[in-house]
Amino acid sequence: MSSVDGSPLASTTWLAAHLDDPMVRIIDVRRESRYENGRGISFDDHDGYRAGHIPGAVFAGMIAELSDPEHPVPEMLAPPERFAAAMSRLGVDRETLVVTYDNMGFPLGSARLWWALNYYGHDKVRVLDGGLRQWVNEGRPLTTELPHVQATTFAASPISGWLATKQDVRDALGQRGTVLVDCLTPELYQGRGDRHLWGQRPGHIPGAVNVPYLANVDPALAEATSAERARILVERRDFMFSAPEKLAGMYAAAGISNDRRVITYCGTGYAAACGMLALKLLGHGDVRLYDGSWAEWSADPSLPAEISADGEA
Repeated sequence: MSSVDGSPLASTTWLAAHLDDPMVRIIDVRRESRYENGRGISFDDHDGYRAGHIPGAVFAGMIAELSDPEHPVPEMLAPPERFAAAMSRLGVDRETLVVTYDNMGFPLGSARLWWALNYYGHDKVRVLDGGLRQWVNEGRPLTTELPHVQATTFAASPISGWLATKQDVRDALGQRGTVLVDCLTPELYQGRGDRHLWGQRPGHIPGAVNVPYLANVDPALAEATSAERARILVERRDFMFSAPEKLAGMYAAAGISNDRRVITYCGTGYAAACGMLALKLLGHGDVRLYDGSWAEWSADPSLPAEISADGEA
């Protein structure tokens, strides 16, 4: 994935050649999550950004700035006015090409910002393929210098085709024309193993297929155990998206074809954005992200949940 043109991804090589381009705004959105007092907690990693970031990059708080503090579901997307204010502060206007990254290797926060910008009508946005880990592994420079940014005016104009609501998902249950894609790990999808940071109960939305976000970098990670995944990720040096033919085969095997509408979801809409990014990379036109994801769905006792045969209730 070497070119920014026509792709939702930008390569490290491309970005290195455009660090001084005044029409490019690099946005660092790294964040961390942990389990605390019985629930998942996420926080912006501003300290990590200050300790070293890609030259020229500004920092955006996915939690503090780009989430809705008034919504009962955690980390729901900020409403238009709040989102527009953050983008204006960062110097993004309709002519700006945004390149965003995080430090996870797999695009999570960066994929979510890519989705959010597209949802709010700004399609000039790319995700750095491999993120900060790829950049560092290639020996590219970091800086602690904080850039000066001229504020602009950003207009947020929602485009409904990028977002799915809880009602949209309810309407899709049992409908052959729509496939729900759970982008979490197999253990969480099946309702076993790892504690769910945001789920109020185990399992997945009935009928959903599982294509873990990890598999977009390496399809083999979809079948690996938690221990195997941990070992592979420690040893791995390449975090770029898998080759298109591998991705296409993986999604086809899950029953996802271009004639079906797709709704991706996860815990709070980050891994789901990674899955959506992969599908858009493959040219899939009708993909929406369920922003509330499992955090919202599992908290509503009137909604069904499904546990795999080998999962635990």
